[in-house]
Amino acid sequence: MAERGSSLLAGKRVVITRPVELSHNIAEALRAHGAQPILLPVVCIEPPHDFGQFDDALRDLQNKKFDWLIFGSQNAVHAVADRAKTLGINLPEVAGSLLVAAVGKVTAAAAEKAGFRVSRIGKGTGTDLIAELAPEMHKKHVFLPRSDRAGAAHFAQLHQAGAYVREFVAYRTVPCGAFDPAVMDAEAHADAILFFSPSAVHAFNELVHSEVLPPVPDSTGIGAIGPVTRENLIKEARMRCDFQAHEPAIDQVIAALEDFFEKRKAPSAGAPVR
Repeated sequence: MAERGSSLLAGKRVVITRPVELSHNIAEALRAHGAQPILLPVVCIEPPHDFGQFDDALRDLQNKKFDWLIFGSQNAVHAVADRAKTLGINLPEVAGSLLVAAVGKVTAAAAEKAGFRVSRIGKGTGTDLIAELAPEMHKKHVFLPRSDRAGAAHFAQLHQAGAYVREFVAYRTVPCGAFDPAVMDAEAHADAILFFSPSAVHAFNELVHSEVLPPVPDSTGIGAIGPVTRENLIKEARMRCDFQAHEPAIDQVIAALEDFFEKRKAPSAGAPVR
């Protein structure tokens, strides 16, 4: 993979639109494959305005009142770990018999690092993971940290499965508006741009409409980390989606980029993947 990626991604300028603190691993992977990562964090992660519900849920977690904990993203893991530390809650001690599920290998790795033992890793979306877990959710107490932008779909899924769900805002996803002019210029001449969440798609689209950022040139490939982000690119932002990672994992993002550039350089490749 590395050798193949080195030839296909060498010299390619790839924009990463996720928060800086979440961009290091993908940036390192791109550099290892010869690409030039361009950090353009169109969204930032902030704490909730009010920690009341979050703190109550964490104290109940400490008191072993939950059967399952479901992490939908690295952001949720980091928010829980940071707030638990502030409250003096030892997560490895809390974990005990708690069953933990995570969306994707990256989120699972973050949860393991925070002291949880992940028993279920979803390969698709959060909706897919909860559908898989549904038969085990009846009368189970579920701890569900989420973004302020997350809808009620996951709560409804779990409720329908018979679970007792404690869902609360663990972090906020807010637009970032200040960018280095050099980064903005690099974005305008990039070979590919990566979107890791619907919130990043929305924020980027707003920045383009307000003329803070230029539109994505036709020559720049647009990629999504998964089907939900892809759908937002096409239906909400009315942008292209030229490639999509099969799983929300760094190796899959790299593979999707490789496949995109391989097809682009082939004369008979045809239209971009939709």
